[in-house]
Amino acid sequence: MSAFYAVVAGIDFTLLGLWWVAVWDRADLREHRAGGTAYLVSLQFVLPGTASLFSQVALDLPVLWRASFTLAGVAGAVAILMLAPALVRAKARAITLPLVFLGVPLYCLVALVAALPEVDRALSAQLTGLQLEALMFCLLVFLGVQTAWAAAMSPSREDVPASDPTGRQRTFPRNGS
Repeated sequence: MSAFYAVVAGIDFTLLGLWWVAVWDRADLREHRAGGTAYLVSLQFVLPGTASLFSQVALDLPVLWRASFTLAGVAGAVAILMLAPALVRAKARAITLPLVFLGVPLYCLVALVAALPEVDRALSAQLTGLQLEALMFCLLVFLGVQTAWAAAMSPSREDVPASDPTGRQRTFPRNGS
C-alpha cells in the first residue's frame, strides 16, 4: 500500500501543477470570483494527495492515516458543494451532476471508512481500510481530472457573447485583439 499511496500523491501533485498552468494561462480563472473556483478545483488534487502523503508517514499507525483521510473526506465533500454552483455559472454544467452525485458521496465514504474502522469491515471482508480507501481515491482522482478539464475548457468571459445596450449580440475580443 505504501507504493500505491506514493504514486497517488505524485500523480495528484503533478495534476495540481498542470492545473496551475491552466489557471495561469486563463486570466479569467485568476480573477477574484473565478479564483475561488480555481482554488476549489485545486482541492480535488490537494486533498487526496496530502492524505496520501500522510498515509506514508506510518502505515502501522492507523490513527494518522485515519485522521488525515477523515479530514480530507469532509473537506472534499464541502469543496464540491461549494464548487458545483461556480461550475454551473462557468458553463461547465456537464461535470456538475457527476461531481455532486459521485464526488460528495465518495468523499463522505472516505471520511466514514477512515473515522469508523467497523465501517470498512462491514463494507468488505476481503479489503483493509487502506485498500478500500485506495479504490475510492482512484475514483476521486478520475473525477478531479474531469472537473479540472471541464473548468479549463469552459468558455472564458471573453468568448461568451454579451448584449450591448441596444440588445445586439457582441463578443469580447481575445488577447487584446
